[in-house]
Formats: sequence, structure tokens, C-alpha cells
Amino acid sequence: MSAGSNAILSSYRRITRLFVAPGWLLTSVLLGIIFSIPLLLVLLRMFLPGTPAWQHIVNNLLFQYTANSILLCAFTGAIALVLGVGSAWFISRYDFPAKGWLSWALILPLSLPSYIVAYSYAGILSFTGPIYGTLHLWGGPELAQSLYFDTMNIGTLSITLGLVLFPYVYLPAKAAFELQSASIFEAASSLCNKPFRIFYQIALPLARPAIAGGLFLVMMEVLNDYGAVKYFGINTFTTGIFKAWFSLGDLEAAIKLSAVLMLVVGLLFLVEKRIQRSRFASNTGLKKSASLKVIGPRKWLFTLACLVPFAFGFLIPFLKIVSDSWITWPRMEGTRFGEIVWHSVSLALLAATLIVVLSLVFIYSSRINRTLAGTLVKRVVSLGYAIPGAVIAVGVMVAAAGAEHFLESLAHALGSVHTQILFTGTIAALVYAYLIRFMAVSVNPLEGNFEQQCSNLDEASRSLGKGHLYTLFRVNIPVLKPAILAAFLLVFVDVMKELPLTLILRPFNYDTLATTAFEYANDEMLRESAPASLLIVVSGIVPILLIHHLIKSK
Repeated sequence: MSAGSNAILSSYRRITRLFVAPGWLLTSVLLGIIFSIPLLLVLLRMFLPGTPAWQHIVNNLLFQYTANSILLCAFTGAIALVLGVGSAWFISRYDFPAKGWLSWALILPLSLPSYIVAYSYAGILSFTGPIYGTLHLWGGPELAQSLYFDTMNIGTLSITLGLVLFPYVYLPAKAAFELQSASIFEAASSLCNKPFRIFYQIALPLARPAIAGGLFLVMMEVLNDYGAVKYFGINTFTTGIFKAWFSLGDLEAAIKLSAVLMLVVGLLFLVEKRIQRSRFASNTGLKKSASLKVIGPRKWLFTLACLVPFAFGFLIPFLKIVSDSWITWPRMEGTRFGEIVWHSVSLALLAATLIVVLSLVFIYSSRINRTLAGTLVKRVVSLGYAIPGAVIAVGVMVAAAGAEHFLESLAHALGSVHTQILFTGTIAALVYAYLIRFMAVSVNPLEGNFEQQCSNLDEASRSLGKGHLYTLFRVNIPVLKPAILAAFLLVFVDVMKELPLTLILRPFNYDTLATTAFEYANDEMLRESAPASLLIVVSGIVPILLIHHLIKSK
């Protein structure tokens, strides 16, 4: 290469460093600010004077919302902890019949939205359901009546939510147990420690940070839930936000409740991070622990212990949904069901595409700008998944109303008299809220794959004089296609399942599968909610199996 060519290449690289990289950072920062505005507005409006409706909530309802939310998180978390950690320990430590397919089958409850499982079990356990119907057939109405008890309470709801959310604990716990070194268990066994003592005093403390992360996700899902708690009649923060807005007609009261809920989430987030920082050191580079083969009749107890969470968390509600769909599907003819399916699919496709594209912008910007600002923006946009959907919806409504007022005032100032600008109640506002809520679902897995697969490739491409856009589109993205597809599918399913956010922000008469299932169930038409529920569940099974494949390949 000539001296002139070298000079040109050197000048090009200097220009790139001066203008292109900061351009990526500026774009990332601007997007981060746009994503943060709704949540910041909710927090700032918390300090405005309270309305009479807010005073009524504080005096009569706030304690009930807080107590029920805490109890529901505690009970659900305890059930998810026992089922998730127990099944993860058995799968990772022991060898027993059906272990192979149970290891991935235990992930399948994640494909079921919690509100749909709640509807299914409400139908199963109702007096007109299959259990009491069988008792009525066998022993007459007296037997069925004598054994009937009310299941529409916080205890039943906690069990139901625990059954469907325990994979959030199972997945990180299983990964943590499998990474623990064999030498630790060999040393403990040589000291004649019993299996339970090895689990309780050695394996469990080492896996505690991973388990805490999964438990945090369980609690976030509980706080985000609206469909299940509304159907069971349990007053929580989320139902309180809906009541303040739609029943009391007071947006300010809904905003203040949302701010309180954000503070609760922030407190849980800080506790989880503190646990993560106090993790034990463990040498995972040594030989991994081999599975212990269980012999004799006892091996079937291990199979049963892992089969029970799968059966009650996925199989039974799934079969109930399929059965009800078979009965009610013919009634869907002549309805708007096809239009509703299109609404859900098109929304999910649009949101998933935008989220994956913006995730690549945030991640690549932080990679080429190793600055505090780039890292901070990436972390801020990832916080949305920890914020309940109802809170984000309230924030987006406030931001949209403020933007409308500002732009209309600006238009009037410029001489336009009849200008009306609408953001609230539009698809744009709904997709904007999806971007805030689900950005972390795409950012976190893509960031990990960037670090694993693209570090050396970036350096090689830049050493050949290639620019950032060329490196991203011609080098990084082709390598990351499987991870991008996985992130896209995960976001697609989450958007399909999302209920509270969609209920608040959807345009008038714009129904999705999630809102349709909720409205049928809310009108006590549980069987009619099954077809919409079934399509949501089927759309969720594919990415769940993809997650298993990616975990297994790693």
C-alpha cells in the first residue's frame, strides 16, 4: 500500500472516531431520553397536591393494596421457589427415568400467560366444573355440595401463579447447579455429609444469586398481573390503578398509585442487586459434577416430583384450554375473530421488529463508545421490563397528552387555528409503550451474544479499514442471526400476551387476543375465552423450545 493510501486511510479513521462514533452515542442517548420520559413524569407527578380521590385511596384502600400485593408476592414466590429449586436440583444432580424430556418440559409453563392459567383453574375448580361435576354424578348433589369450598381467594391464586411462574426460578437455578464444580461435592461426600445437607449447606448458597434473580422476575410478574387478580377479586396496586382511572375517573390518583408501585419495584430491584453482589466465589472451570444414578423404586419418586409441576403448571390448563376451544370454536364463525388475530399478530410483528432494531443500536453504540453515558443508556432502557405494564401505560398517557398540548400550542402560535394532534388512543402510543416495556427482552440476550461472538470480529473488520455500519451489517448481524431470531420471537410472544398495558392504551374498539380472552372471562364466559387463549399459548411454545435449544447448545 502506498504512502498516499495510508494517509487517506488514517484520515478516514480519524474522521470516523471524531464524528461517526459520537453520532451513534448521540442517537442512543436521545432514544434513551425518549424512553425515560413517561416513567420520569410518573415520578415527578407524585409530588403534586393530592385530589379527593387520592385521599380516599390513601385513607381506605392503600393499605389493602399494599398488603394484598405483598402477600401475593410472598406466597407465589415461596411456591415458585420450592418448585423451581427442587426440580432444578433433581434435574441437574440425579439421573432418573424421563429426565431428558422433563428438563425442557419444565420450561413450558412460561408459554402460558398467568391470567389464562387462572381462568383455566377457576373453571376446573368451580361448582359447575369437571371435579364437582364428577362428584355430583357419582355421589349426588349432596356429596358435591358438602365437599365444595370457595377457591376464589388469594391462596388459590398464589398457587396458580406459582405453578405457572416457577420456571423463572428453575432456569437460573438449574444453570447454577450444573456449573458447580464436582470437587466441591466430592469433598463434601468424603466427609460423610448426607445429600440433603450437601444441597442445603453447599449447593444452595452457591446458587443463591441466580435463584434471587429468578425470584425477582417472579415478583415482577405478580405485580404486573391484572387479568388474574381482577378475575379473582383481589385488590392489588394494578387493580387499584385501573379503578382510580376508570371507576373514580381520576388520572392523578392513578399516577400517584403508579409512582408508589414504581418505588416498591425499585426497592425489590435494589435488594436483588445487593444479593447479586454478595455472591459466593465458585470455580466453575473445574470438572462438572456427574449425575448420580438413582436405582430401585426410589427413582420413580424423582420422576414424579418433576412431573407434578409440569402437569399442574402446563399440561392440565393446556388440555382444559384445548377442550374448551374444541367446544366453542364453531361459535367464532361470523365474529371479528379473524380481525382480532390480525390485530395481535401485526402489533407483535411491528413492536418486535422495532425493538430488535433499536436493541442493536443501543448495544453497538455502547460497544464503540466505551463511555459511562453509553453504558448508562443501555441499562436505563433495560429497566422497563421491571416496571408493571399499567405503570408504563399511565406514563405514556401523561407523556402523550403533554406532547399533544405542546404541539397544538406551537401550531396555534404559528398561526394554525384548527390544528388537533392526537397521540393518545393510537397505535403509535401503544407501540411506544411496548418499546419501553420489552426492550430488555431483546437487549439482554443480544448483548451476551455480542460479547461472546463478535469481539474479535469487530477488531478484524476495523483493522481492514471497514466502517461501523459495514461491520454491523456485514459482519455482526450475519453471525448473530440465531440470537436475533430468538430475541424477535421472545418479544413477539411477550407482546401477544401483554394485557394491562394493551387494555389501557389500545384505540377504541381495537381488540387483541389478550383483551378478548380477558373480556370473555370478565363476563363469566370462560369457555368462550379459550380460542383466543389457545392461540396465545401456541404462539408461546415455539420460542420456549428455542430457549431450551440455545441453553443446551451453550
